[in-house]
Amino acid sequence: MNHHLSPALRITSNLLQLWTLCGKPACRRAQECRRDPAGCVKRYAPLAPEEARCGALALLKGLLDGVDRDEVREFAPDEIEALEQWTARLAATVDVGGETVTNGAAIPRCELKSSLFS
Repeated sequence: MNHHLSPALRITSNLLQLWTLCGKPACRRAQECRRDPAGCVKRYAPLAPEEARCGALALLKGLLDGVDRDEVREFAPDEIEALEQWTARLAATVDVGGETVTNGAAIPRCELKSSLFS
C-alpha cells in the first residue's frame, strides 16, 4: 500500500463510519478507524451504497480543496444525502450501549442488529 494514501483512506473510512462494521477493538472503542484503513475500506466500503461512497469521496475532495460541507452539498446533494442516510442507518442498527468514548474509557463491544442487512 502507498503510505501517502493512508490519511485519505482513514478519512474515507471515518466518513462512511466503517468502524461500526470493523472487528478491531481499537476502532470500536475510538469510534473511528485506528488500524488498517486500506483493508477496512477494501472489506467494508462495498457494503455502503454507491451514492454514499460518492458522498464520502465528495467530502474528502472538498476537504482537500478547502471547501466546506455546505458547498459540497450544493455540488453533490444526492450523494451527501445518501451518505447521511447510510450513517444514520448504521447509527440506528449498531448497539454501543449508549455510551461514548471519553478519557479512553472502553465502550461495550458493538453488536450489529440484523436490520442493517434487511
